Amino acid sequence: MPAFVGEPGSLGDLAAQHIFGDLWDRPGLSRRERRLVTLAVLATLGQDRLHAPLHIKAALDSGDLSEAELRETAVQIAYYAGWPLATSFDAAVDTATGRRTGYDLVHDLASGPANSATPPTEAEDQP
Repeated sequence: MPAFVGEPGSLGDLAAQHIFGDLWDRPGLSRRERRLVTLAVLATLGQDRLHAPLHIKAALDSGDLSEAELRETAVQIAYYAGWPLATSFDAAVDTATGRRTGYDLVHDLASGPANSATPPTEAEDQP
């Protein structure tokens, strides 16, 4: 069982039993197909901080999807769910793969010293 399972009856235990047990073991879709559906839904819901990176890492670790396939998934998401969700998903792929990319650089610029400076006082604001 995964480390997040927890005590019997806990949320982690229920997830392990019902989601990662019963649901993922159902016939009709392969594990790879279930991963693609799950990732598309998580991306569309904007779940790029916790759930998408966990599922992306699991997809990579299991060999169900390659990084290239995940990147192409982001392109597909862009056209059907929108660019902001797709770029967030692509950044989640970066998180799962341990990459530091342009998204990090943009975040660093946006939260850098220029944006964190205190506003000028009235005296400083005078010409």
